[in-house]
Amino acid sequence: MSSEDKEAQEDELLALASIYDEDEFKRAESAQGGETRICLELPQDFKIFVRGDSTESLQSSGFECSVCFLPPLVLNFELPPDYPSTSPPVFTLSGKWLSQAQLSALCKHLDNVWEENRGCVVLFAWMQFLKEETLNYLNISSPYELTMCPQGKGQSRTPVGPLEAGKDCGGATGS
Repeated sequence: MSSEDKEAQEDELLALASIYDEDEFKRAESAQGGETRICLELPQDFKIFVRGDSTESLQSSGFECSVCFLPPLVLNFELPPDYPSTSPPVFTLSGKWLSQAQLSALCKHLDNVWEENRGCVVLFAWMQFLKEETLNYLNISSPYELTMCPQGKGQSRTPVGPLEAGKDCGGATGS
């Protein structure tokens, strides 16, 4: 690890810790990395339409309700020794209300932000994009349709281990 990379990483993590409160940003204790929980800024009177599983007649028609917030997006990241000079952060992105395709699109955008800013720190830019632009980027508008999964049949999103040489976005992981 070059001293410039180490200093840039330390400065970035300190800056993020000073900008965001502990509910939003947590630095990892054992590694150069951490986790951020990103709550999206929803437009006023944002509605979701919840559709039930078609096998359950009561819920098959669904219902609509106004919401003030959605569960946060969670960005876990680890900074390689040669970040930011050469390598991007290794990350996983999850959101309980987003599809794999939507998560994959967000991961690709984060990868593109890194490519456009190669050699510079990018975590703040990533966090701001996710917080302020996710809805527009994914063309999500009110009412946003969610489908309920029957209990026990929901999608499980588990953290992905270290990435092998490359860009396995896998819907929830970027490199």
